[in-house]
Amino acid sequence: MELVKRLKEKQENPNQRQTRFGVFSFACALLTLAYFNIFLITLEGIDIFSNLFLQAIPTIGVIAAVVSLFRVSYKRTFTWWALALYGFMIICILVIGFVEFVTYTKP
Repeated sequence: MELVKRLKEKQENPNQRQTRFGVFSFACALLTLAYFNIFLITLEGIDIFSNLFLQAIPTIGVIAAVVSLFRVSYKRTFTWWALALYGFMIICILVIGFVEFVTYTKP
């Protein structure tokens, strides 16, 4: 009876919150995705913003996501969504690069 009671207590924990690092990482991923889409649509970008949005912010976001994964007794939903968005952006860059290389094979 004690074991069942303890298992129910562990399962019923509605007060778990999201980690702040996970939410921050998700916000960074959304900003990076928005700038990446604008960059691809316009095919021009300001150098300062390109370095910031395509190098610095994703790096900070991935580090925050990794730190968020090691937090105990917090939900990690935003962390997984952020990592999925970063993975999606990497796949998009690889596919765009592959299509560009196949289309224009001359050096």
